[in-house]
Amino acid sequence: MNRTASTLPLVLIAVLFASCQKQNIETKSATPVPQPSSLAGPPGFPMPVLNKPYPGTGVVGTINRKEGWIEINHEEIKDLMPAMQMEFNVKDKTLLDKVKTGDRVDFTIVETEKGEYLTEIKKTSQ
Repeated sequence: MNRTASTLPLVLIAVLFASCQKQNIETKSATPVPQPSSLAGPPGFPMPVLNKPYPGTGVVGTINRKEGWIEINHEEIKDLMPAMQMEFNVKDKTLLDKVKTGDRVDFTIVETEKGEYLTEIKKTSQ
């Protein structure tokens, strides 16, 4: 057996081993990036209507005034999404000055072609 033929199986094993290694690629961004509207809503919810205001209620978890987003642990938003904790970009960063972490809020989300945006927010008395 020649030398090339005897090393070929070793090379193939090395290539297969290297290709099966877990890749460690960091993809999470600190800033929520608006996602284009999907063609369908979450399971059990209708397709969102673009530019329609959807009212919601929840509790403020995190506010990032510098980057212009807020995290809200919200109840179900009728005809849009189930209850969950989610980050929303705001259309106007001054909206974030109206609330603080832990506040119970009423808010409005508008679904656009570029993603979902919080367009109104106010602290509730509860």
